[in-house]
Amino acid sequence: MARYFDLSSRSGRSGSARRAAPGHASRRKRWHRSSLQALKDGFGLITLALVAGWAAAHYSIIPTDTISGLFGTPQSQNQPHIMRYFPICGSGKRVNCIVDGDTLYVNGEKIRVTGFNTPELFSPECAYEKKLARRAQRRFQQLVNSGPFDLRRTSMRDEDVYGRKLRSLYRDGKPIGDQLIAEGLAHRWRGFRESWCS
Repeated sequence: MARYFDLSSRSGRSGSARRAAPGHASRRKRWHRSSLQALKDGFGLITLALVAGWAAAHYSIIPTDTISGLFGTPQSQNQPHIMRYFPICGSGKRVNCIVDGDTLYVNGEKIRVTGFNTPELFSPECAYEKKLARRAQRRFQQLVNSGPFDLRRTSMRDEDVYGRKLRSLYRDGKPIGDQLIAEGLAHRWRGFRESWCS
């Protein structure tokens, strides 16, 4: 008959071995297997959470600029401390100017500011939307010209379907668009365009 010995004495005496119960080794093996299984299950849950977060950032209605900040931003896409005067865009060449309440040109590049949506200036659904769009355009111009700002890539996509660069404007660590939202001149972007005419 085989004998099992437990060499790890709990009494603290070195060199002493005591006879283990016949089922002791098999219980230890079972505990070892269940510990490994728990570790594998935990790793699986962490992996699932990471995949779910990635999927939410790509496909959910949660604003991507909120989620994607958790995944990091390529520093080469950011332009810190931009300070110059931005007039309203005219019919000439557009280099640094304001198009509407959420679009501007910076160094000749057309930028769609993310995180919010202002009334449509060029294709309004009603007279009220057009009036509000003019106010949003002028207020956006005031905010942009109020001091240096940072242009950051916070969206998972670099461009929208119109070829505009998707960026966020920050001043003192806060999105400039939050002021437009607070003043009722913009809606927070939730994945769809909200009506200004209802």
